Amino acid sequence: MTNKKRMSDVIETVGQALVNAKAEKLRKIGAPEINLTQFQYISVINQNEDLSFTGMAQALNLSKPAVTSIIHKLIEQGYVYKHQSASDRRVFHIHLTEAGKQVAEAYEDSRREYVDGIHRALTDCEFKQLLELMEKALH
Repeated sequence: MTNKKRMSDVIETVGQALVNAKAEKLRKIGAPEINLTQFQYISVINQNEDLSFTGMAQALNLSKPAVTSIIHKLIEQGYVYKHQSASDRRVFHIHLTEAGKQVAEAYEDSRREYVDGIHRALTDCEFKQLLELMEKALH
């Protein structure tokens, strides 16, 4: 097996393991109806105060209609609500409900727990090297 094939397999395995960790966290908090796309939307909303539909579309590099559809589904599920802007009544800002905040926290916990698992498997020096190499590969 070539090194490129091995790298491809490792990247796929890491990606799938992170997806599985997030799905498991959703199941544990009693929100299995949320898919991973919705999970990501909730995380973006959590990280951005007073995010509009347009801002959400820009943050995810998607069209506004695509974002609107997912947001409305999250509103129906009780994880998100929208609030009309006082300064521009054409604009609605997206906010998390308490249930949405729990999901956002679960999203961050799953990422943190996954990284903690990697850190436990490596020495501090190896972890630092892995981090530096991954940062280098991404730039």
